[in-house]
Amino acid sequence: MNEEVNWDNLANEAASLTDAEFNKTIASLTRMSISEIDTFIKQSEITNANAIKVLKEINDAAASNTAKADAIANIDNGVSFLVTLANRIV
Repeated sequence: MNEEVNWDNLANEAASLTDAEFNKTIASLTRMSISEIDTFIKQSEITNANAIKVLKEINDAAASNTAKADAIANIDNGVSFLVTLANRIV
């Protein structure tokens, strides 16, 4: 993610995007494929808007890890989404 992402705008748009459009947008911001993103969303049962909220929290350089964890825990299915992402790495 080299360019600055306006996470608030993306979160607002997420609800109106189709799943395919959303997955393509997230794929362009990450190193994940569209099919991987689709799998993560389905496995974690998270909404597009909440997935963006999780990614925004992860990207927040000013927040401590504890603050990020607390914020993600308060997002519906946020922890499940994060665990699914982590499983890809491990």
